[in-house]
Amino acid sequence: MRTTAGAGTAGCVAALAALLAGCADPATRPDPQRIADSAVHSDPQPTATSDIPSAAPSTAPGVDGKADPDRVFTEADLKAALLPAKAFGERARETGTFLGGFDRGYGRGDWSGCAAARDLREEQFAFRGTSATRSVSLAPGSEDGEHVTVTLVSIPTGRAERYLEIRRQLNKTCPDVTVDTDAAPVQEIHEARGLPALGDEALLEISRRTGSDVGYDDAAPSCTVDVRVGGVLVMVDTSTGSDPDDSVSFAANVARRVRSALYRTDG
Repeated sequence: MRTTAGAGTAGCVAALAALLAGCADPATRPDPQRIADSAVHSDPQPTATSDIPSAAPSTAPGVDGKADPDRVFTEADLKAALLPAKAFGERARETGTFLGGFDRGYGRGDWSGCAAARDLREEQFAFRGTSATRSVSLAPGSEDGEHVTVTLVSIPTGRAERYLEIRRQLNKTCPDVTVDTDAAPVQEIHEARGLPALGDEALLEISRRTGSDVGYDDAAPSCTVDVRVGGVLVMVDTSTGSDPDDSVSFAANVARRVRSALYRTDG
């Protein structure tokens, strides 16, 4: 994580540094596959604030073909399927659990400045579903305030598939977006790539802001993992500058929990 530069963080930062350097010339933009590979296949390193073992899983089975595609779960069901704080490390502490909220167009990134994404944005904002969210502090009392937020959303499988497709298309259609802020416009850089063998389908989204009013924390890359397990969306949002390997491992553990707790399927 940001306090100790592990290989996964280095890969994420290096890839985005190259991305920023090539903004003016699309031909110099790095292959997004390389960004995903740096997050998933780099050798994990121990960090100062994470107790995740180096062999933490980055895969999890899905349930397509084994579950009713129209089945939806209640908020109580989803809350019960959330992992406890201790699953994220010995020092981790829960800071809040919330029900609902998915009707606010959930998803990292501000594409309001990209006209080509207008229809996609409107479609994303129209999504509705039951949801439960848990926020966890990974190192209470530390200066960095590192955290992970996990959201589970239940909608019919077809709608869940469409949600991930919208996220893919947003990143593809508008990889570079100018975002107005109170101080000055900033540039928001986006990349997304599928993660193999994680749920029924999964995305790693990497974003970074750069501009005159962006501080150190905001300039660091942000890595978000979205996983579909049947009709349940697992959304793992970690602190800015976090190791993407940890984000993928967290998502894999949550996806396994969803599979066993909600769909009653082990393995």
